[in-house]
Amino acid sequence: MPRIPEETLQQVLAATDIVDLVGRSVKLRRAGTNWVGLCPFHNEKSPSFNVRPSTNSYHCFGCGAGGNAFRFVMEHDGLTFMEAVKRLADSAGIRIEEEVWDANAEAIAKQRSALIRVHQEISAWYHQLLMKHPMADAARQYLKNRGITAEVAKNWQLGYAPPNTPPLREWAMKNKVGSGLLIEAGILATSEERGDAYPRFRHRLMFPIRNDNGEVIAFSGRVLEADAKAAKYLNSPETLLFNKSKVLFGFDKSKRAISKAGQAIVCEGQIDTLMVYEAGFQNVVAGQGTAFTEYHAKALKRQADEIVLCYDSDNAGYKAAERAFQALAPYGLIVKVATLPKGEDPDSYIRKNGVDAFGELVKSAKDFVDYQLASVGSRRDLTEMRERIKFAEEMAENVKLFDTPMAKETTIQRVARSLGISDEIMRKLVVKAAKGVPNRNKKEEVSQNSVEKLLAIQNPIALMLCRLTLGDFELLSWMRQNGDPKILDDLPGMDLLSSLWLADFDPTNEESFNSYLSTLDQSYQNAITNIRQFGKPPGELIDVKHSLQILSCTRLQQQLQRLQTQLKQPDIDSQEAADIQREVLDLYKELREAQKGVGPSKGP
Repeated sequence: MPRIPEETLQQVLAATDIVDLVGRSVKLRRAGTNWVGLCPFHNEKSPSFNVRPSTNSYHCFGCGAGGNAFRFVMEHDGLTFMEAVKRLADSAGIRIEEEVWDANAEAIAKQRSALIRVHQEISAWYHQLLMKHPMADAARQYLKNRGITAEVAKNWQLGYAPPNTPPLREWAMKNKVGSGLLIEAGILATSEERGDAYPRFRHRLMFPIRNDNGEVIAFSGRVLEADAKAAKYLNSPETLLFNKSKVLFGFDKSKRAISKAGQAIVCEGQIDTLMVYEAGFQNVVAGQGTAFTEYHAKALKRQADEIVLCYDSDNAGYKAAERAFQALAPYGLIVKVATLPKGEDPDSYIRKNGVDAFGELVKSAKDFVDYQLASVGSRRDLTEMRERIKFAEEMAENVKLFDTPMAKETTIQRVARSLGISDEIMRKLVVKAAKGVPNRNKKEEVSQNSVEKLLAIQNPIALMLCRLTLGDFELLSWMRQNGDPKILDDLPGMDLLSSLWLADFDPTNEESFNSYLSTLDQSYQNAITNIRQFGKPPGELIDVKHSLQILSCTRLQQQLQRLQTQLKQPDIDSQEAADIQREVLDLYKELREAQKGVGPSKGP
């Protein structure tokens, strides 16, 4: 087995910023001298995951996971210890000496290292040509016309690719870079007809594409002539380093700002992205000329809850926004659209109207469904019911993608109200649309055994509230209007109660109840039906109030317990302890108020 000296391991840990490492996967916020977030190793709704820069470690007070940077990479990415050490050492630029090695892995590692090096070096060469060489005059004039300064070009290391082969050949000879490596990197392309290799990028403005660590792994080249017959943008082919479905342009620069804002602005192109970034909106990214993918959605979800699409206001822009919504919504991301005036893009809008105006545009972005209603609905004759139903069918294809019953139900109601149709009709259209695509989490019929498991993990008091309110619409209405919804987020086993609480239906009306059931996954349908068939147990409003008060007290007690556990940690500093003590006092006050109404109930 390979052995790495202890001093090398310590060197790698010292060179690794634990907050930056964890922050790539977990949305963190500062709490005193530490950082907190939702644990990536178990499902939770209240943050109990702590990252401690002072000890370069992390710990979850919910599931007990903890350790240093090596342990985090091992647990989060499923790597062995040696693989985790190598990854962090590579990021830190620290050489690892091994006594035993795998020949195939070593060959791949060397190939990757060579590709990284050639991309870095040729990116610097392209940039030097852009900034100084006479052959790049047209590129510099183009940047000037677009309002892109030399400072911005330096910040993004923009470059220029020469119009013919000799300059690249001279550079390769001078730097001892073989044509085989340039072909692997996608810098050279091969021609079967000509039987030789030639530069893929010719007379183009070059945008380096970087991975999450900031390493150049590919390029996107833009034509400089407005009437050019070639493609406007040309990307590197897929290589060992580059897979366009897994890369977001600018993400290496913007991920911290995205995490801080809880929001990502998404543009269509590189120039829009860098100009929005340089205008002060650093939480911005762009795709790589491809539709949004599952990887893009997951990468953004780790940093943000909300996406604002900032695309051109034409039919192509609408289609691109719809495709982006369809990729992002199933992952629980709130998707909004900032509507630009016709003929404008983010770059031109900022130059004409200023930074503040663009900020207001982003701030006033509409939820995608509202954008779809306004954008498409305004071009349709919706005076006839038949046309409204047809449009509703198209809307249903997007409504079905929402990841929770609450989001789906509230959207169904909003769309139905806007189109002047009943909620029941809209629900049926959504169910019909959903049958065409299996739910990504529920692909098989749920057995009775799985329903029993779902019921078994519910909070007993929450389950009793389900039984009481499913049999009495007045009790359900009172709970929806007067209950504290915080218990739904902060306590485990509240799934079924949450579904009843947040939906809008009358359980005593069969049509309304069946419409509600149709919005649920099969396991929830079976569980709710199972609860309802036993009928309403004895109980009145006082029992509902009493149960809700107990759940509120339980929530506060669990929060107190979590904070008290943190206070017992031996390495906690005085500032953090003082912050936690203040939270504890506030929670005790809230708990005393909640306990005033908790006494024996008259019901079951």
